Amino acid sequence: MQGCFMTRTFASLPAVALLALGACAQTSAVDPTRPAGLGGVVEKVVYVASEVRPCTEGVARTTCLQVRETESAPWELHYFGYEGFEHKPGVEYRLRVRGTPVANPPADASSIRWSLIEILDQKPAQS
Repeated sequence: MQGCFMTRTFASLPAVALLALGACAQTSAVDPTRPAGLGGVVEKVVYVASEVRPCTEGVARTTCLQVRETESAPWELHYFGYEGFEHKPGVEYRLRVRGTPVANPPADASSIRWSLIEILDQKPAQS
């Protein structure tokens, strides 16, 4: 009887391995908004609010841009800004930006360097 158990156990190993690999494939889907590895540069359009908000970057208090990816999404704080972009208070923006992975970033820095590609739209904020 022991031989029968061993045969069934080993016979089911390929099926278990296949299920495990399938589960890995499903959970490792690539998020198109995030760079994947060092070659994973991403471009996207973001909306920037007319006013900055107070935030904490590590232990330092500073101000952050308010950013969202769609007009109806809630605002999120963007701590590190966009290289080449200078925010003017009272102006709303729609930007095309590029995210480039940073190899070995400092502990208090982002693992993605964001830079401005172009300003698609800018207009005075509506009161």
